[in-house]
Amino acid sequence: MREPAARAFQELSALYEARLRPVPRDIGGRATLAVVGADVPVELATACGYVPVRLVGDPRPSAQGDDPGQEYCGPGIDPVAVSILGRVLAGAAAESAGLVACADNEGTLRFFFYLRELQRLEPRVGVPPLTFFDLLHLPQRTAAVYSRRRFDALSRDLEAWSGRQVTDANLRSAARQHDLVRDMIAQICARLRNGPHGPLLTGAQALAVIGASQVASLDTWIPLAERLLAASEGMEPQPGVRVFLTGCSHDHPAAYGLIESLGAVVVGEDHDWGSLAGGPRIGEPADIRDALVHRRVHRASASAGHSAAARAAQTISMARACRADLVIAWSRIFDEGPAWDVPAQRVAADATALPFLAVPAQPYAAVPEPTRTLVEAAIQRIAEDRKAAR
Repeated sequence: MREPAARAFQELSALYEARLRPVPRDIGGRATLAVVGADVPVELATACGYVPVRLVGDPRPSAQGDDPGQEYCGPGIDPVAVSILGRVLAGAAAESAGLVACADNEGTLRFFFYLRELQRLEPRVGVPPLTFFDLLHLPQRTAAVYSRRRFDALSRDLEAWSGRQVTDANLRSAARQHDLVRDMIAQICARLRNGPHGPLLTGAQALAVIGASQVASLDTWIPLAERLLAASEGMEPQPGVRVFLTGCSHDHPAAYGLIESLGAVVVGEDHDWGSLAGGPRIGEPADIRDALVHRRVHRASASAGHSAAARAAQTISMARACRADLVIAWSRIFDEGPAWDVPAQRVAADATALPFLAVPAQPYAAVPEPTRTLVEAAIQRIAEDRKAAR
């Protein structure tokens, strides 16, 4: 990577790595709002003058050797949610103006219920005010009415916290800013991962670039992304078997690092820390509030809110658009939704002669040796078939 691109990437990567630090009180003079989950309407936070910062888990062992989240959750809960709970209890969001969680998956839902009950029984000073956004991913009108009411309730909570009225004009302005981010993520995927010269970013690099948009000020991220795109002509293609990653969401690059250490490059994925953060746009609708709800109800399929058939169709369509050589379905222990998609995804992949590998449920950000062996064998098989076809 040549110097202009390298400098832009280094700054974006630094923003991404900062996600593991406590959320600051403000960024660029604007108060921060901690966000847990992909369904929270960040445009509403921006309209209230906040910088929304999405919380992540931290798979690194703590210096004390204990996890306060695990103490309360016990076994059977997505370790990402347990880790985020532990971080919040330890004060990771203490400086933020508030915390908004949602029901995008079972882990996030349990995170909120546990934290709310803990604050009721054993309130901690380092936990900011809490609220919840409940969104139903259902096509019925009654579900749309319910979700809109929950949006309005969240709007009232954020107005009370910020002391700033949420107007349609503010929401439209915020939607335009976030649409610009979505457009740029789509460009990054199209030009830097799937352009005519091949992938110019590794999957881990792309994860950092896209992930930085969810933990940094848009005023900072947008110019850096523009600089990276402008410098793309000086970037060298990344060699290797082209892999599309489906399954669970990844707020940490461990799976990417493993796959790419074995002679492959991840050219796309269908989770909300990666390619799915690039769309769809809000645009200029007649009713901006309904549009903000509608976008999240009908956003690209996620395991918690869409059928296995819809997920399978999306996975194979995205993988083919990325010109993937192999689809890897990666699931995490106690995050059971993605595993239900695998049979339908396998059938859809077989119908298009696209190699498909499903790995067993994995620990959070750690890869056992049998999984490495399984992935390595699949990648080597495709590399050997390529060589034989020449």
